[in-house]
Amino acid sequence: MKCDICGCENGSCNRYELRTGETIIICPSCLMWDTGVKATLARQSHKEGRLLKDEAAKAGKARK
Repeated sequence: MKCDICGCENGSCNRYELRTGETIIICPSCLMWDTGVKATLARQSHKEGRLLKDEAAKAGKARK
């Protein structure tokens, strides 16, 4: 996935659902350190447990 904030492709990026209903993909570095509005909203979603699970990842884990 590609971070919506910094644009880096990082295997550790996560998707969060914002209160507005939008989704954001954000890397751990931006989640922690970025001071922009999107990162602030993503941190709020993180605290509220609004992490979106990747269906493809879940299917891959089920096969193992």
